[in-house]
Amino acid sequence: MRLLHAVIASIILVAAIAPAQAQEPYYKGRNVALYAGFTPGGGVDGEMRLIAQFLGRHIPGVPNIQAQNMPGAGGILLGNHLYSAARADGLEIGMPGRSGFVLAAAVGDPSARYDLSRFSWIGSAGANNLILWLRRGLGVKTLDELKHYKGEVVIGGLAASSASVVTPLALAKYEGLPLRVMSGYTGLSVVTLAMERGELDGIYTHAGTFRPDLIASGAITPILQTFKTEPGLPSLEEISDPHEKALLDLLIAPGRVGAPIVAPPGLAPDIMAVLRRAYLDMAHSAEYQAEAQKRGIDVGEAMEGGALQTYVADHLSAVPADIVSEYKGFSGLK
Repeated sequence: MRLLHAVIASIILVAAIAPAQAQEPYYKGRNVALYAGFTPGGGVDGEMRLIAQFLGRHIPGVPNIQAQNMPGAGGILLGNHLYSAARADGLEIGMPGRSGFVLAAAVGDPSARYDLSRFSWIGSAGANNLILWLRRGLGVKTLDELKHYKGEVVIGGLAASSASVVTPLALAKYEGLPLRVMSGYTGLSVVTLAMERGELDGIYTHAGTFRPDLIASGAITPILQTFKTEPGLPSLEEISDPHEKALLDLLIAPGRVGAPIVAPPGLAPDIMAVLRRAYLDMAHSAEYQAEAQKRGIDVGEAMEGGALQTYVADHLSAVPADIVSEYKGFSGLK
């Protein structure tokens, strides 16, 4: 009987321990690679490193988030990696960027070998107000002065398919702005340095790209914004030409998506739920917000992964053929 009681007690103990072990968080003791689709030093890289610092604290099991870079083609290289090479186990996630990564797939760029709607969308810092900035040395302070500028204004951009390139080209064609675009820069930080040296005159990007002192000192001047956010600054939303507006609506889409974090297609629903919840918890935490402000990073209003997935399906899955053709004409795509 004593032996029987001992066996029964052992079974009860094992039964009690097993559920506790089963509840051990999936991420406990694991490393998670978080990639940026750009070189170190730019806006996307800065946002990625901010998230790498705080995201793990909000994931059950508190994994180690490892900040890494996989630059190339405006985020397309990272998009291809996450879509085809990375395993859908929640241990590789990435922030490919805004315009190049999103637009290339939306308009059928063959270099973008992924379907946006199939990614596992985790969350985003929300809409970013892209702005046309000019260096102070150019002496142009307003959109009207730019329209009447006697000379060529050279804008630096990333991949030919990115909004940093196509939007200035569209503004040159439809609005008559004297803009010439030089594309192919590996990161916005490189463009910023070229502006500081006077090699470039401007850039179309969001404020988080720059060191805060460049804006505070007036070294760069905002000329035109995407959304009606900054008072007294003209916006793309005010443009009336219907064809131009339709093209610009496509170009604005990445700004509305913001700086998303995505995982490979086929991520298990329970892991997806953990990552989405952790992202929102992090984004709303006081420590994250304080550090973002300290670094001069505008993290915007956090967007939940499910809402992002819906937006992409509704707005970027069936772009009208004539707008795609116009876009390809500007970007050089075939």
